[in-house]
Formats: sequence, C-alpha cells, structure tokens
Amino acid sequence: MVYRVAMSSTDGKVVNQHFGHTERFCIFEIADDGKYEFLELRSVQACCHQGEHETDAFSAVLNKLRDVQAVIVSKIGRGAADFLESNGITVYEAPYPIEPLLEKITQEKLYEVDKWQLHINN
Repeated sequence: MVYRVAMSSTDGKVVNQHFGHTERFCIFEIADDGKYEFLELRSVQACCHQGEHETDAFSAVLNKLRDVQAVIVSKIGRGAADFLESNGITVYEAPYPIEPLLEKITQEKLYEVDKWQLHINN
C-alpha cells in the first residue's frame, strides 16, 4: 500500500505552521516497505483569518488534500481537526523536522497503528 501525508512547512525542512495559516503543504508518499519520497508542494488558501474560520474555507483545503491520509501541522484547532478527521484524514500536531517525522512514521508504521484511511479516489 501507498499512503500520502501533507506536512505544513514554510521551508520544506520543518513542520512549522498552524493549519489555519498554511498556504502550502509538502506532500510525501510513503510505501509499506519504509521508503518515502517528496511528491510536490501543494498550494491552498489559508482558512484562518484573524481567528475567524468558515466551513467553506475548511472544505476548500480538504478538496486540495482529498488524496492524503494524514496531515501534520505545528498546531491545529479542535474544530479544524474534527473536520479533517470526520472526512477520513488523520491529524498530528508535530512541530519537528520533517525527515525524522517521516522516519518515525515508517519505522513505527503509524499508518497501520493509527489506521490511516485509504480514500476511494486514490
């Protein structure tokens, strides 16, 4: 199986953005054999504006992330996390360097432990 994870990062090295402020996600593909690769930078509209959110803004981000099974951000509000999780995306708050996070995911097979959902349109 192959999984995709979206990481919120301004520099491609560290997960360093709040979900609501994210304007681009680094998309990685992870295989069962522990190999992973960077696929692309994916732009989104930030969905938090001075503490205000709209469901339409969350939906727009979700539409851009339909093919990912997990999102990793430095911080996320409960409402946004609930929205993503109710749409089959596992959420992690992990403000750490990307490379060690990918290593942890593959070594501990978090996609199996946390039961990442494969979406129909993968």
